[in-house]
Amino acid sequence: MTPQTKTTGSSVGKPSTNKPKTSTGASGNSGQSKSNKRKDPPQNDTGFKNQKKGSESENRGAKRAKYEIRSIASQKSHAALKDGELNVQSFVGSLSFEINALDESMRRVRTSQTSRAFQRVPFSMRRRAAAHDFKKVPKRLQRRAKREMADDNTPTVNSKTRQPKSTRARLRAETAQKLGILAKRKRLRKLKSSGADKETISIKVARPKIRRNELSSHPVVARKFRKRQLSKTWLPTHLWHAKRARMTRPTEPLWRFAIPLTPTQKVYRPTHRIQWEKGAMAWDMSYMSTIGLFGAQNSVKNVLKSLGLTQEALWGDKARRWRSGSMHWTGTLTRKSKESVHMIGPATIIWNPVEKIDEEDQTKQIRQVFIRIHPSAFLETFNELLKLIKGQNPRPYIEDLRFEIGSIDIIGPDSTEALLGVLKPYHSKSEVKEPQCSTLESLAGLKDSGTLPIGTLLGFSVADPRLRYPPRQVALPKATDQDAQVALLEAISAIRKEEATKPYQLFDRNARFKASRLPSQRSLNRRRGKGPPGTAIEPSDADPPIPILLLASRHSTSSQSSGTWTIMLPWKCVLPIWYTLMHYPLSTGGNPWFGGLDEIRHITFERGLPWFPGDLPGTDSGKAWELDERQVRQKAWDRMPKGKRVNWDSLDLGAGRKGEIGIGWNCDYEVLLGLEQASDAEEMSVDGRDGEGEPSVASHNEKPAPTNILGSMVQLSKSTFISYQPRASEPLPPASLVTVNISMLSRGVATTCARVYRLPNPKPVTASSQAEVPATDPPPQKGKGQLPHNLRDQWLARKPSRQNAPKKLAAAKPSLDLETRQQLLAQQLIGPPSQFPPPAPNSDSINGHPLCPSEEDLIGFVTTGSFNLRGGKGDAVGSLSAAKALEELRRYKNKNDSNARLCVVRNAGQNVGWLAKWELV
Repeated sequence: MTPQTKTTGSSVGKPSTNKPKTSTGASGNSGQSKSNKRKDPPQNDTGFKNQKKGSESENRGAKRAKYEIRSIASQKSHAALKDGELNVQSFVGSLSFEINALDESMRRVRTSQTSRAFQRVPFSMRRRAAAHDFKKVPKRLQRRAKREMADDNTPTVNSKTRQPKSTRARLRAETAQKLGILAKRKRLRKLKSSGADKETISIKVARPKIRRNELSSHPVVARKFRKRQLSKTWLPTHLWHAKRARMTRPTEPLWRFAIPLTPTQKVYRPTHRIQWEKGAMAWDMSYMSTIGLFGAQNSVKNVLKSLGLTQEALWGDKARRWRSGSMHWTGTLTRKSKESVHMIGPATIIWNPVEKIDEEDQTKQIRQVFIRIHPSAFLETFNELLKLIKGQNPRPYIEDLRFEIGSIDIIGPDSTEALLGVLKPYHSKSEVKEPQCSTLESLAGLKDSGTLPIGTLLGFSVADPRLRYPPRQVALPKATDQDAQVALLEAISAIRKEEATKPYQLFDRNARFKASRLPSQRSLNRRRGKGPPGTAIEPSDADPPIPILLLASRHSTSSQSSGTWTIMLPWKCVLPIWYTLMHYPLSTGGNPWFGGLDEIRHITFERGLPWFPGDLPGTDSGKAWELDERQVRQKAWDRMPKGKRVNWDSLDLGAGRKGEIGIGWNCDYEVLLGLEQASDAEEMSVDGRDGEGEPSVASHNEKPAPTNILGSMVQLSKSTFISYQPRASEPLPPASLVTVNISMLSRGVATTCARVYRLPNPKPVTASSQAEVPATDPPPQKGKGQLPHNLRDQWLARKPSRQNAPKKLAAAKPSLDLETRQQLLAQQLIGPPSQFPPPAPNSDSINGHPLCPSEEDLIGFVTTGSFNLRGGKGDAVGSLSAAKALEELRRYKNKNDSNARLCVVRNAGQNVGWLAKWELV
């Protein structure tokens, strides 16, 4: 067959050639195989479609031929069949050819290069342009990538030698070059006029002033970044995160900070694995606010008691280590009002140790306390402290240390190893080494900081980690070393007995200021160049020590819950430690991951704990978060086409009920707690008019805003709610909420704004005063909107257990004898007749699923819900009405009753609910 011959249906069995066709015309084009599109060079005369300006494709060579190395030869196995019978020995012998061919194909695939260089890069290191730019892959693969691109004739572009192809592009390149020359001349002229090349007088940097009982100003930033931080503050690692994570919008900061929301690469499943299996993940938590409280010990004690620290154990002998500064306390702060006690939010309180405690004048001794709280509750806490300190004598004072102290959180089984590799003691000699630094070194091999004693606190000074960059792996004991494991257990138990005898340097204002004056990276590079390659730089007088506080926290009472390390350090020292931490090589492979706000919510959800402020809507911070989320969900609903978005008014809940309870995109506490209705603007948006109308000034003044409506809600903690459980206790505060953890008993995944119902009460049977002959109850007459009388039994029947497991119908078995079939037929004939006329659709059930209870059984909403990878089923965190939750607990005399705390969860916009169980958290 010649190249000029046209391939037709008659030449199917003939072998085809992969050589380039030399003929011209339509016949040559039709004879070209589809698989040879990229292998054959473009033809000189291929019609008007390939006629382009310049004919750039003519200058490009042919791509290399790609052979099918996966092809497996085969033959017919007719030798095994003789007279319709299969000869096993001959059949096995006939397959020997295919088996050998399969083995040969697997060997060729294994030894050949079936993947390109950029495809062998780990997922986290892949780049967008790696397919045509060899510089985008690691250096160990750059030579191979360059060779593959040359063999495959991949079009590459070199930015340095690229020439503009149009007149406009050439003019733009020339203009950019001229502007660069002018800018360089301007910099040199400005540098010469400033006298930088002459000897000048060095001016000492002024220490920033911290005003007492006043809010501090924003930190001084570079001039080119100053305009970008007028309405917000950047974290110390903002530039690092901005290249690797999705940040909050510049015009919509979160809590007046530019906070990373989530990394650009996928980290949902790695976050789950890091928490429970291996690895480490870190967060820059410098947006957490720190308030300093200073004054006489007695005055500080009274202020803390007014913030909700009223437990007797905190001021007895058991909490002596906490008051001496050897451990930290984490709990919930509250504030008192005329009506009730309001929850502020979770906080951490740390006392600064004193060298000598005078037992006689202990109440007058000056003490220092750090209060670390969420930024959404900072202003509320600061104002409450200002109010409380005015009533003390001698009067203490507070300081705003938000921009003085930063922090880093790190979790995972390898988090302790990463800290040991980054935090090196400033004083390396054993004579002057700080004792608590030696305590951290003795924890080598620790996989979970949650195993440490509650409130573990270590305070010491570390050296600049850039002096030992790049970080090197720490020698860890083997898991099979029994002596090392015993030593680790002894080190953990010794932490309970340690007492802090020296004040922490992080409380010292001068120590924080000196640590902030770290040498520049250029000076460190100059010092590193003077020594041999690979050697660390020894600390000098120009390298100040960095004071830190290392906190180990346990977030759950469960033994399987992982702990968290928190590093508190000066604000300007966060970036050097963060950069070194991100490049530490873990012993299990890879480097520590970094997370954003979404990963914090994910981890908190998997631990079964509420996330502040989103899951605590009874607090002031939670109310503000709920109102913002309502607007976000409403805008998302408005953007959807009318044919795809949920029509809340036409939702069929069964039994003749139409419409969603409340507003679909809200956790409608106004309906749940009987509060006033929302403003006219929200009512208009519910009617389906796209929600574009805004309330006028007059209507806004006449009716209260949604903030005032939610302002009457009160959040109750678990301990406070339990104190109201006895019937003889005081009544609950009005419009109070309690947070619960909801676990699905079978199927179903709850989402945000899902409705939570309690099981309906069985209707009591009225006893007759006269003796009557019992008769069969007539079938109940249902009216419009009336639920089935056995709805509670229907839901209890769906509770998974061995006794009420769904039984298969006998009629479904195909191997039934004649007598059994006759019995089943007789049961169907003798049974009661079916209802006529037939019931309306969704009157008794929805596709065999029980109906959801009525609106009067609504007890709460889901604030966070998703599929829990840890439990392998749907979980949720919700807020319930405290009055209805208390009524549900009092309904059952036995607390261990299996039917207690059962509920039905229905997602907003859906008419099918799922059986679940709630627990207080």
